[in-house]
Amino acid sequence: MRHALISLALLLPTPLALAQQPAPQDHRQLATMPELPRALMRADMQDHLVALNEIFGYLAENKLDAAAETAEKRLGKSAMGKHAAVAPGQGPGRFMPDAMRQMGWDMHAAGSEFAQVAKGGDTAKTYTALQKVMSSCVACHMSFRTR
Repeated sequence: MRHALISLALLLPTPLALAQQPAPQDHRQLATMPELPRALMRADMQDHLVALNEIFGYLAENKLDAAAETAEKRLGKSAMGKHAAVAPGQGPGRFMPDAMRQMGWDMHAAGSEFAQVAKGGDTAKTYTALQKVMSSCVACHMSFRTR
């Protein structure tokens, strides 16, 4: 047994060898924008993660109405344009590449669609609608970066 562990340890890459590997290329498109819109967008993305976590919690408790309310307020179309009063003309969407902006609109539309479906009470359809929201998030995050 001892010999097997030693042999296994010799086969594993060492931390030094791993540190010498070139960093993987990030092929996502860089979306450049001023610091304020970038910070606002980052705060939005973090809130979207918290909202998704809350939605999954509500779904686990079979509270579809609560999931719908959270989705509409924080992910759906109701969440769009909230920076206009705080930072006029500095909303992140103004600085996004067209494809990124469209993905954002699609995510907000999917959030509102999820809310409507969840209010209907059909759990299977609700999860299908949530998948559209998640797919929008993944598509954007895999296509774009801000730094």
